[in-house]
Amino acid sequence: MGPVTPDHTDTNLSTPNLSGAKVQKFGGSSLATPEKIGKVADRIAADRRAGHDVVVVASAMGGRTDALVQLADAVTDSSPPARELDALLSTGESVSTALLAMALEDRGVPAASMRGWQAGIRTEGPHGHARIAGVETSALRAELEAGRVPVVCGFQGIDADGAIQTLGRGGSDTSAVAIAHALGATCEIYSDVPGVFSADPRDVPNAALVDHVRYDEMLAYAQQGAKVLNEDAVAYAQQMDVTIHARATFLHEEGTRVNAEAPLSVVTGVASRKLAYRIAGNAGVVEGLAKEHHLVARRAEDGPHEAAVVLHEGATAEDLLGVTVSGPIATVSLVGHRVGELETLGKGELEKAGIPVEAVFLSDCALTFVIPHGEPKRASRVLHAGFIEGALGAALDARLGGRSGSKRLHA
Repeated sequence: MGPVTPDHTDTNLSTPNLSGAKVQKFGGSSLATPEKIGKVADRIAADRRAGHDVVVVASAMGGRTDALVQLADAVTDSSPPARELDALLSTGESVSTALLAMALEDRGVPAASMRGWQAGIRTEGPHGHARIAGVETSALRAELEAGRVPVVCGFQGIDADGAIQTLGRGGSDTSAVAIAHALGATCEIYSDVPGVFSADPRDVPNAALVDHVRYDEMLAYAQQGAKVLNEDAVAYAQQMDVTIHARATFLHEEGTRVNAEAPLSVVTGVASRKLAYRIAGNAGVVEGLAKEHHLVARRAEDGPHEAAVVLHEGATAEDLLGVTVSGPIATVSLVGHRVGELETLGKGELEKAGIPVEAVFLSDCALTFVIPHGEPKRASRVLHAGFIEGALGAALDARLGGRSGSKRLHA
């Protein structure tokens, strides 16, 4: 799915005054059990007691969407009709929003669950990968004015023909950003991690929380493999200038703010893709495959175009037709505003550690090294130690006049 490009968004900002309102999105892992739903309700209730208007956007309970896909596969011999699959998958959020609204009511907080269409989310484009065209906020405002917490199904909306559409995996983040923009509210996205780290903590034990990230850096992070925020949601936030505050559901930490105001960095962090393929060939064919799958990085020079892609769910390398295919491969990327000047240094650090570099791709905020499949964890540790933790990062700050990720980290 490409970046979200809404044509318009209806804000209807006349009444009530929502300058202190919050849109809070909770992911599936935060809502996976009745006990967790209760803890989320406690958190929302505390914000209500503090005087905030709150709109909640909820994902399906953890694992529910996959279970629904399996049901669809069980009753069809071929691919399920896209329209009906959207109608089915949208029910996952219906369950979680109704349960969360019940839990809030049980805590004395008036609440109302709302499907995407009931909350005024209008969509366009193909089923399964729809885009948000706008948000008509009158129903949301009516609930807030009545003193209720709207609990909105993320990941979905309704098209001009009245059909339910879904936004693709991770689309609830985009729902939250769109509603926050339409209401003029702040946007908080809660998950099971405290925010954006300088690397995946599962791969790099010394990774630390970054308190402030620019939109373009976060887009590069997401494209290169970081999973904290949905790539389309960040693109929407950048377009509409909505600050995203990424936080942990069950921890009271400040998390990470994503907007245009973070200081420029030399290197903010490291991201990796553990399974990708390198393709080369005619520019039109390469670009078409990059759109069909997930583009990690591309290079367009004289001769064949090249790209690194992650296959979409259910695809195999045999689906990459009309191009030369190499792989599987892995990638590791330095993310930041001055990483384009670090190709020789980065390649040297990896090769000094015995990790061969098969190709290098450069985009606006990412320097991506193609490495052997099975090496991304070790490569992430090598680059993080060299460019984030060590003296090299400080030397780069002094020489290139930026701020390394280490200067924006929580210990």
